[in-house]
Amino acid sequence: MHSHDYDDESVADVSQTRRGLLKGGSAAIAAAFAGPIAAMASRVAEAACQPAGASLQGISPYGEIRPVNDLTTGLPLISLPPGFSYKSYGWRGDIMSDGLPTPGTHDGMGVVLTRRVGRSSELVLVRNHEQSTSTNAANIIGASRANVAKHDVGVTGTSYQIGGTTNLVWRDGNWVESFASFGGTYRNCAGGSSNWGSWLTNEEILSNSVSSTGKKHGYIFEVPADPTATPTNANPIVDMGRMAHEASALDTQTGIWYLTEDQGNANTLYRFLPNNANGGLNSLHAGGRMQGLKVRGVMNADLRNPTLCQEYAIEWVDIPNPDMDAGSLSTVLGNVTASGPFRQAYANGAAIFGANEGCWVANGVVYFTDKQVSSSPLRAGRIWALDIATGTLKAIFVSNDITVGNSPDNICVSPRGGLLFNEDGSGTGRNANGETISVPAQRMMALRADGSSYVFAANNYNFTAAQLAAAGKAGAATGNLRNTEWCGACFSPDGRVLFANLQSPGLTVAITGPWGSGTL
Repeated sequence: MHSHDYDDESVADVSQTRRGLLKGGSAAIAAAFAGPIAAMASRVAEAACQPAGASLQGISPYGEIRPVNDLTTGLPLISLPPGFSYKSYGWRGDIMSDGLPTPGTHDGMGVVLTRRVGRSSELVLVRNHEQSTSTNAANIIGASRANVAKHDVGVTGTSYQIGGTTNLVWRDGNWVESFASFGGTYRNCAGGSSNWGSWLTNEEILSNSVSSTGKKHGYIFEVPADPTATPTNANPIVDMGRMAHEASALDTQTGIWYLTEDQGNANTLYRFLPNNANGGLNSLHAGGRMQGLKVRGVMNADLRNPTLCQEYAIEWVDIPNPDMDAGSLSTVLGNVTASGPFRQAYANGAAIFGANEGCWVANGVVYFTDKQVSSSPLRAGRIWALDIATGTLKAIFVSNDITVGNSPDNICVSPRGGLLFNEDGSGTGRNANGETISVPAQRMMALRADGSSYVFAANNYNFTAAQLAAAGKAGAATGNLRNTEWCGACFSPDGRVLFANLQSPGLTVAITGPWGSGTL
């Protein structure tokens, strides 16, 4: 819970004295990122940046990865370092505890509650399903259950949004149940966990029109850990904006949420200052103030192509109408289609990123990814770190080579302070020399303190119908899906378990192992 007052201008601005120090040498830069978890950002400043201004790939402290058999099915679904194991659960089509089939297109996910059940320790997770539209209302998640809240539903509709969420329970090292928790939304991509037992599930759609059922989309909704005890509110949190939402990340010290938007070359980092700063289920529906990131003293700075360690002093500009329609916008990059929130932020000088995705707040630092990949100019993804107290933004990972990092998407920080990102790139792309190359699989990558990356895990899904049937997964997708994305990575609060999703074929894994031998 929070108890903060946003009338103090220090929330938006840092002192002139401290800001002046940040313009000095590496020692001053490092001071801006003090703290154990934020050490990664400071060490990038202290280390000698790569001559080309970009990150390199290093050797994993955990060892070389290789295919590992799933403890649930016996299939080698993923590759991991020595000593690590995992259990899969919630495959697309598996019957859940409520009797409904598990929806597909698994995406963002978070641990929302830790509790004791007798002598057992139990975690509740909420998982997004990035499904879009169907003409059949029966395909809405939880359609046959009156007690499952649904946003887009109505007898007069001709098409329906069928994205939503399911909740999963992990107890004493085992999966124990799952159930539908929310439906009737569009492309629930990422989101973020509150610290009061709920998950913000975010729609990734840039839309001005209403659906055939009379509902708008492009919003954020809140899903509780136990929607049977406290029903999900099917109404959107309008003041958090209508746009192609990606992640939401809560700074527990201030009660402020940080938001990303995946709208190519027409997005920035946003923050939401809630009117009810005490937190609690449905508190965000009381509204608040939405703002966009601006580089101090620079109108509409283009931040798509930083060099490793490059930094900026930032401030925040207001977005008066978060529910404004999208429209055409003339920018320094040319004409773009932009959401209503970005149109307003841009008019006030907000910076431009390529395509922001994952976001995580840890120890006063906002980490977020820009996944946009391009060959001209060459780029394969970036990770930024924003020190909240000082307003210093630093590029801590710059990939111009898909082997170093292939479109970083969802991101998480482990309880030990390690940063992990999920790849969402294609099977082909460019290396640092501009040559077209192929990669065999999408990976989960970790960062070192010097801004380099290493491979922690890789997608190894490539099976025949006979193999899947023998493992009890006769209805699962067949063929080589190794270049489909990872998503939803998040650690248990004690750091012992890493949960993650393979979006296709649609399944969740719980990974355990010798975390202490590496940076995670």
